[in-house]
Amino acid sequence: MGKELAESVFKQFGTRSILQLCQIAQINVRYEKWYPTTLGEFDRKNNTICLNLNAKVPQSQILAHEVGHYFIHQKNIQLSRAEEEIVASTFAEYFQE
Repeated sequence: MGKELAESVFKQFGTRSILQLCQIAQINVRYEKWYPTTLGEFDRKNNTICLNLNAKVPQSQILAHEVGHYFIHQKNIQLSRAEEEIVASTFAEYFQE
């Protein structure tokens, strides 16, 4: 399901650049430093993704995963938390190729 979601987003926005996708889709991205347990977060209320600068994972990978969460919610796809994490990770892989 994550790959299909990513392909539909690619068709809609015409880019595989995750930063360009955020700009076109008007997704706000903030960078903060906190304890590295959490890599990033998507805030539905404010349409904002916050990335942890202390994370040991590439920022582009974290951003692509969180953008996956954004589109899961935008398209109102109902998933369990575990399923959503899998879909967001698969979505991110598509934009990391």
